Amino acid sequence: MVESEIALAALSALWLPALLFSRLGAAAAPLTAAAGAGLAWLALPAVSSPAALALPALWAAASCAWLFRRGAAGASGGTAAPDAASRIRETGEKLALAKKEFNEAGSREKKVLLLYSAMKYLAEAVDHQAAGRQFARYISDYFGTEDFAFYLLGSAGEAELFACGRDSASGFNSPEGLRRAAGLPGKGPPEAFAADGKPPKAGVMVTHSGEPVGFFAAAFSGSAAPASELAGAMTSFSEEIAFAVRRLRLFREVEWLSRVDGLTGVFRRGVLDERIEEEVRRAQAFRTTFALLIADIDHFKRLNDGYGHQFGDFVLKRVGALLRESVYETDFVGRYGGEEFAVLLPRAEPEGVLRKAEAIRARIEAENFSHGLESVRISVSIGVAHFPRDGRDAAGAVAAADAALYRAKESGRNRVVDASRI
Repeated sequence: MVESEIALAALSALWLPALLFSRLGAAAAPLTAAAGAGLAWLALPAVSSPAALALPALWAAASCAWLFRRGAAGASGGTAAPDAASRIRETGEKLALAKKEFNEAGSREKKVLLLYSAMKYLAEAVDHQAAGRQFARYISDYFGTEDFAFYLLGSAGEAELFACGRDSASGFNSPEGLRRAAGLPGKGPPEAFAADGKPPKAGVMVTHSGEPVGFFAAAFSGSAAPASELAGAMTSFSEEIAFAVRRLRLFREVEWLSRVDGLTGVFRRGVLDERIEEEVRRAQAFRTTFALLIADIDHFKRLNDGYGHQFGDFVLKRVGALLRESVYETDFVGRYGGEEFAVLLPRAEPEGVLRKAEAIRARIEAENFSHGLESVRISVSIGVAHFPRDGRDAAGAVAAADAALYRAKESGRNRVVDASRI
């Protein structure tokens, strides 16, 4: 066999094991080198030229070097794969953090816009009821709860419900409910509180220049935050809107003074007439009824002449207070004129109205009106009419009640007369 044939045979013999072992990676490099060396040794007896022997030896060495380089590259690739996975995880974590920060920034921006809108709306509001409904929506969106109540506080601490949520589970919709939530007995102005539980509840005072102008209470279903933290957020909100709340309260007081008689504390005649017309429309729309009482202080002129007008004013004021105390919040008390008062009782039955009118008459008769060392007693006569039984419109109902009052005074005073009995 010639030298070239021997070299070709050696190359062919070395190609197959090199190809196979290369699939095994760097660990197979020694085996490949050994196989190449073995084949070169087997070919040695048949080779007469050193050049022919060098060819398979060089091929074996080149194969080993190539395999070592491939194994090293494979090893570095195995290290790179975990590094790439780690970088992917870090990138994912950074993206999640960026998304969280973006959402938090969006939430803060939304709250700032809601706060600004609430302040602007309260600063411009002229319709008290509409302002309360819109403000309730702002509070609900800002705090994510429907169980809340916002009160306006008067100069004497009296609380008037201004806005509330659709959920009343916590009973915040009354001053008594607020005190119960705070763990306070009895009646009185609302007081700040923070109560952990399910749900956590809190109530904060709204103050402007040290003056209490409102009270804000809320419950937060599903919140894991402590009540003290929620109270802090409510306080921050309240501090921002305190000026607008004070302005609204002052506007409310001016409006109230324009509608309420300054002497007796009951509604003026014009407001009374509007309310009767409104009640007629409601009764016609829903097929309901209402009762109208007109009460007149007996011998009031004699009282003024005998004790003076100042004492007469005191009697008028006290009678107005007794009338307000004797009816429900849904009822309406107004000054009809002079020493006459009117009481509107929506959806009242005739028998119950007569009992109510008699109770009012008896309470006023039993009241002591002190004048110096004297104790003066007075009485009232009351006429009762029902809509639509005694009148088909507002004027008809008023005329029927007035006629019943005239009959009561004509028949001896200090009595109640129903329009259906004349």
